[in-house]
Parts: sequence; structure tokens; C-alpha cells
Amino acid sequence: MKPILIIDPGHGGKDPGGGSTERWAEKDFVLQISLYQYDRFKQLGVPVALTRDKDVYLSPADRTKIVRESGAKYCISNHINAAGSSTARGVETIHSIHSDGKLATAIYNAIRDAGMPGRRVFCKPLDNKPTVDYYYMHRETGSVSTVIIEYGFATNAADADLLEQHWREYAEAAVRAFCQYAGYAYKAPEQPAVGWRKEFDQAREWAVEQGISDGSRPKDPITREEAWVMLYRALRK
Repeated sequence: MKPILIIDPGHGGKDPGGGSTERWAEKDFVLQISLYQYDRFKQLGVPVALTRDKDVYLSPADRTKIVRESGAKYCISNHINAAGSSTARGVETIHSIHSDGKLATAIYNAIRDAGMPGRRVFCKPLDNKPTVDYYYMHRETGSVSTVIIEYGFATNAADADLLEQHWREYAEAAVRAFCQYAGYAYKAPEQPAVGWRKEFDQAREWAVEQGISDGSRPKDPITREEAWVMLYRALRK
């Protein structure tokens, strides 16, 4: 089945992303957000795909080709913002100059309502070509309607704190907004006990750091072969 939506975790591999700080690399943070959203969309019955599911570099040409050839109608490209001034803050969503901006506005409103201050919804043409999109994720993705989400500013301490503490709520807000916009039934995720959730996050980070797992597909069943390999990796260290 062709996906209706493809999720693009920005950057990757040798490109850490401009929204990186001593706290995180943007490429890893947006992959975490994207994998969470991918799992949630699968749970909700939304046909979905990813441009990448691990830490790999994609050139702009390769990234946009994946999106164009995915068969998807929509793309969400996940990013963390940065600015020269530490006072710049808030969520931004960016849509094509050829879009009505309704999906971008719905996602923006949902993330703002989840607690991240709002900054703006906008589109941007090339300076010398007002009928051509500035951002290649709009310009080179063909008929796929792409929304770039900048969840907050890594260069703003308050935003960075909110992102670390509440990224899951913001990721979920985007899921809910898309489902409502595209006409898919939405059901909120079951909330595990807070202590268990924190321990899961710590365990997942540890497994990735130790090379035991890539951290993807956390809710999928595993085969015996996969279990053996993970145990082998853990016990031989």
C-alpha cells in the first residue's frame, strides 16, 4: 500500500543540523520525533513511510527523490530551529508558496496548544523568482504537499528545556493535527506510568549508545534471531 504520508527526519549522518547544541544533535532529536510519529501513525492505521529510519546522510537530491517517488500525498519534514539571537523562540511551520497553508496552520496550532510558544506560519519564495519556493523540500518534492516543522529553537534556553521535557507531546500534537486534517480517526495514546516511561526512555538511549539496538520500532515484536543478537551484543561488552 502506498503511504499517504512520508515523514522526513531532517539532516543525518555527516550533517548534524543547525539546531544542534551541547544537549543534542538535531539529526538525532528529529529522528527520535519521527520514529515516534511513525509508530503512532501505524497504530492509527495511517499509511506512512520515512525518508530515513537511522543515522544516515541524505543529499538534498536523494531526500527529495525519496519523497517524490514514495507515492505519498503529504510530507512532514521535522527540524529543530536555531538563530543568531538567543531570544528567538517558538514553533514555526513552513508551507509551499503554492499551498493554502491549512495543514501547516493546523500543525502549528496543535503544537502551540500543547505548550510550545508560537512564532509563525509562513512560506518563502526565492528572492529573484517569486513564483519558485525558497526551500528545496517544497521546490523539489513534486506534487507532494510538504510541511516543514521547526519545533522550537535550540538556541533559546526556554525552548530547549521545553523540547527536552515535552518533545513527545509536540510530536503527538502533529500526529493529531494531521489525522484531523486528512480525515483519519484519531485516538490518544495510552499513557504508561510516568516512572516506567522515564525508564523506557533511558533504556532506549542506553541500548542505542551501546550499539545493542538502533532504537527504532520500539513497539514491534522481535524474532528469536533479533533477541539472540541483542543479548549477544549486551553480554559481550
